[in-house]
Formats: sequence, C-alpha cells, structure tokens
Amino acid sequence: MKFKRRKFEDDEPIPTASMADITFLLIIFFIVSTVMAVDRGLMIDLPQSEVSQKISLREITVSISREGKILADGDDVTISQLGRYVKDKLVVNPSRRVVVKSDRNVYYGKIIDVMDELLKAGVKDVSLPTIAETGEKGK
Repeated sequence: MKFKRRKFEDDEPIPTASMADITFLLIIFFIVSTVMAVDRGLMIDLPQSEVSQKISLREITVSISREGKILADGDDVTISQLGRYVKDKLVVNPSRRVVVKSDRNVYYGKIIDVMDELLKAGVKDVSLPTIAETGEKGK
C-alpha cells in the first residue's frame, strides 16, 4: 500500500537569497558611518628620524605647538600647571609613560622647560616621537 504524503502550505522554504545583500549593505553602512578619532589638538610638524617605533595610546601626551602653546592629553595647560597635571595622572597609574610631541620649529628652550617640569613631577620615562624620513641619505 502506497501512502500519500500530504502537502501543507507551510512547507515552503524561507527565502534567504537577499540575506547576503542585506548583510553587505549593513557592513558598508557601519564602515562608512564609523568615526575614527586619532589625534585631536594641535597640528604639529614632527622632526624626522631614520628609525621609528609605534607607541601605544596609554601614555600621557604633551604637545608643544610652533607658537609655544602646551596641550596635555588635549587639554590646554600652562607650564606651571603641567607638573601637577602629570603628577595627578601618575598617581592613578604610575607605569604610564609621557610622550612629548613638539613641532620641529619650536624654540628649544620651551622643550627644556617642559622637560624640567616633568622631572620635577617625578617622570622617569619620557618619549620624544619622530617620523621616518622619506628618501635615502648618503647618495
């Protein structure tokens, strides 16, 4: 005896052909709408060096503009406020390093003043970042 299979109307498959299109559209939307905040603050023209190394973003960043304006982690500070600011940050996490970014045309005495304030604040690890030179030397 042959059994007859009943066909229900709910046996139709779910259409998934457009699911990949929707997924790619969502990916493109999130890529385009994401905002990446890198370094906000002063526009600084860094000096060049032959060796460069990436520094993680967990440091305290002190920026010195060409005009001598000082920013600590993006906040405008005076030279007298800098030591207290850095000292307060180091109390929370004493293993943090301090990165001093200065324009290549900044007055050298200003950098020395900043370094003196950092030494007074008890900073032992200071980095002075540079950018890699483009082109070969010695030819």
